[in-house]
Amino acid sequence: MSYPAYEETVRPGRVMTVVGWAVIATAVGIATLVLAVPAGWQDQPPSASDVGVMVVTLAVTVALGIGMMTMRMTVRVDEVLEVRVRPWWYRRRVAPEQITSAEVVHMTGGNSGGLGIRLVPGGTAVLLDGGPGVQVAIRGARSLRFRCNDPEAVVEALRARGASAD
Repeated sequence: MSYPAYEETVRPGRVMTVVGWAVIATAVGIATLVLAVPAGWQDQPPSASDVGVMVVTLAVTVALGIGMMTMRMTVRVDEVLEVRVRPWWYRRRVAPEQITSAEVVHMTGGNSGGLGIRLVPGGTAVLLDGGPGVQVAIRGARSLRFRCNDPEAVVEALRARGASAD
């Protein structure tokens, strides 16, 4: 029997957005102070390579801050369970028949090692903010715990495709 695909997108919470803005503001502030305070250079202006390194560091840090604010996690259940986080290129695909259990859990940064993509004892946790999620045990691999908006629908879709019940 064919089941329709289930898909949802989770956006970052307020904490990730605030941290992203803080990273950008801190990088710009430090670069401005370093370039604007001539006493810090002790009578020797910065060389072109010093400025180049600062510009590249500033650009990378600002890109990281923007990435934190624009992250999107997509959870899709079709032929496989796929959890994908953009723009960070994280993607985990698991065949439902390899899932030995799927259960609804409550996720927080405290019980998941922090926000983002985290290695936790025995598995990986992916969350952009706290709330409901799903934990799956995978035969022969690390478990996966991820935040989602409708964990009951995800578990139901997995079980309909061959994942084992708890």
